[in-house]
This record gives sequence, structure tokens and C-alpha cells, in this order.
Amino acid sequence: MTDITIYHTPNCGTSRNTLAMIRNSGIEPRVIKYLKIPPSRVELMALIAATGKPVRDA
Repeated sequence: MTDITIYHTPNCGTSRNTLAMIRNSGIEPRVIKYLKIPPSRVELMALIAATGKPVRDA
């Protein structure tokens, strides 16, 4: 099984739709409301590094 994390903001239609699509596939993702609990610098660096793209692309 794949672990899925979504950085979610309930006020965003795209975010709501994406969350609904994940749930409709039978997966309950880890939901992080990033506006309430922003990621730390270390977490941001890890997320950007995981994309394999330069930080400018973020």
C-alpha cells in the first residue's frame, strides 16, 4: 500500500477535489493543513529535494 500525504487547504477547490479523488480511490491520505501548521525549513528542503528539481522551480 502506498502512503499518500496531501498538503491541503479546505478553501481551495483544487485541493478539495484532489482530496476527494484520493479518498474515492479507497485511500485515506495523511492530510496536512499547511496554512495552520506550516512545514519547517527542514521539511520544505526535504520536499523540494524529493522532486529532483531546483528550488527555483518550487
